[in-house]
Amino acid sequence: MRSGLRTRLQEALYGYLFTLPVIVGVLVFTIIPIFRTFYFSATDYNPLETQKNRMTVNIQDELLLNRDLDAQQITDIQSLAASFDMVSFLADDLLLELTDSQKKLIETHFNKTAFFTDLVQGKLNENRDLQSLIATYMGSHAKELFPAYRPIFTGIKNYYRMIGDQYFWISLWNAVQFALVVVTLQTILAILLAVAANSMTGGVQIFKIIYFIPSITSSSAISMIFLMIYFKTGLLNQLLGTFGFEPVDWLNNPATALPAVMAMNIWTTAGYFMITFLAGLKGIPAELYESAEIEGAPAGTVFWKITVPLLRPQVLYVIVMGTIGCLQVFDQIYYLIPNLRNRTIAYYIYHVGFKYGEMGYASAIAVVLFAIILAITMLQRKFIKESLV
Repeated sequence: MRSGLRTRLQEALYGYLFTLPVIVGVLVFTIIPIFRTFYFSATDYNPLETQKNRMTVNIQDELLLNRDLDAQQITDIQSLAASFDMVSFLADDLLLELTDSQKKLIETHFNKTAFFTDLVQGKLNENRDLQSLIATYMGSHAKELFPAYRPIFTGIKNYYRMIGDQYFWISLWNAVQFALVVVTLQTILAILLAVAANSMTGGVQIFKIIYFIPSITSSSAISMIFLMIYFKTGLLNQLLGTFGFEPVDWLNNPATALPAVMAMNIWTTAGYFMITFLAGLKGIPAELYESAEIEGAPAGTVFWKITVPLLRPQVLYVIVMGTIGCLQVFDQIYYLIPNLRNRTIAYYIYHVGFKYGEMGYASAIAVVLFAIILAITMLQRKFIKESLV
């Protein structure tokens, strides 16, 4: 009994040890960021504030440049320390942003004697983080001078802000349009490609490779290829020009930019989902098709009455995964669409968080996007059954 228990414990321990890297990875890069996103969504968190006053400078060079003070010519450190205006040097010459209370702390507690002693000894003749450098001469008042940044809790303010944010609604609607069009067309195309591949007697592998390659190719590389295709002087306009059409600025025109990216996305994803449907087709009993053939059922009837219903689990999977992917589309929009009116919700989150530095508001938008994706997924699972029963 004890031997069996010990064996089970050892097996469990070894199992957890082998899976520990994955567990740690999921915890650090998925679970913790999710909880932090929910927390930051209720604050005014700005990551730029954490880097405030953290510029890198060479103090010796700055003193020589701004105050004509050569470290090698300093002879009386005490007199220099007594007369030197450190606050003016930091605020005016080094552009350090200081509040009145911080200026008072520096005037009162900054050890200028130690500072100029280090200067003479050549210890300040290197690039140093300005904030941490100043803190070394403030003693116990260092934390008081530069307290750790803590975002202010704002409750639902960020969520309320979305109601009046027109770009939030525009980007959300763009993402919804993107998902509706792309998921519908990529699902239909993937089924047709799978049926075509399944009915082929030769060249099946080449056929699958041709359509599957775009889905495993770098999205950035594909975006660059389509950027050249969609240029006003690109391949597509040259082709249309042979039929007498005027060149179209596909990516700069708000009416054509999003549909152009949709077309690219359908082309790159249909091959991946084709493999999913092809696996489903292999699981359909051949007897059903033989019976339909004996009964003389038309090909269209066989497709709609046998093939599509029995592919329902794959259809659900493709629709759910496709919807999630489309609502989160970012890289293709980032590379191809320059105007803000065609940007999707994922790009808007990036724009707000990293361009404007409003990470609290960006986190709130991300939480709303998470809720929308969750709700859509639940509805799809409720109304699109995996089986006919």
